[in-house]
Amino acid sequence: MITVIAILLFLILVPNIATAQKSTDYGAILQAEYQNNFYGNFDVNVKEDLRFDNNFSHYSRSKTTLGADYKFVRYGFKVGAGFDYINRYTGKHIFRSRYRFFVNASYKYVYRNWEFGYRTRFLTMYHDERTGYYNYEPEYNWRNRLSVSYQRRFSRFKYTVSGETYSVLNRDKQLQLNTLMFEGDVEYRLTRRQYLSVFIRDYRDIYIESDQIRTVYFGLAWRFKH
Repeated sequence: MITVIAILLFLILVPNIATAQKSTDYGAILQAEYQNNFYGNFDVNVKEDLRFDNNFSHYSRSKTTLGADYKFVRYGFKVGAGFDYINRYTGKHIFRSRYRFFVNASYKYVYRNWEFGYRTRFLTMYHDERTGYYNYEPEYNWRNRLSVSYQRRFSRFKYTVSGETYSVLNRDKQLQLNTLMFEGDVEYRLTRRQYLSVFIRDYRDIYIESDQIRTVYFGLAWRFKH
């Protein structure tokens, strides 16, 4: 199975033939997450995300997430909602704030050692009006994610590959596909409640506004599940 994961990761990371080397950037993501079973099938979570780009040299953004989910355990179905506060560095020592609300629904199907998942998420984002560049007119996004995971019985390791589309509803009220994201993830269960993951994310822009059309992130994530 490790060989299969390695091949998939290679296919994700190999550059497109038409993509010039200068158009690919590399960065890092650090994550910490706390999950709690609040009551019955209700879960709440708090997550902090730090991102660095420009070949690992520059701080890009931080994202703080508060979310809640309700699980229909018998059917493998889950619905949730949450809020993101994003602090983004735009250059010249200027930081901008963004506020994002989202609702999502997901489904997982387990077959032997395999787990197949789908998630759809709608988001609305507001920008910081104080900068003078934006107003509070919302921006709407729609994301769809497919994933496949493998974990042997009694194993501490879990392997996952996934792909996600990022679409935006533009001012003409048309749905426009903007970005494709591919990810390979290896998770290790440290204790009964703690998990450590290493992952690779490959973002590819569909509508190119500059020479930068692809960003590859190497990530490390820690999760505590209470």
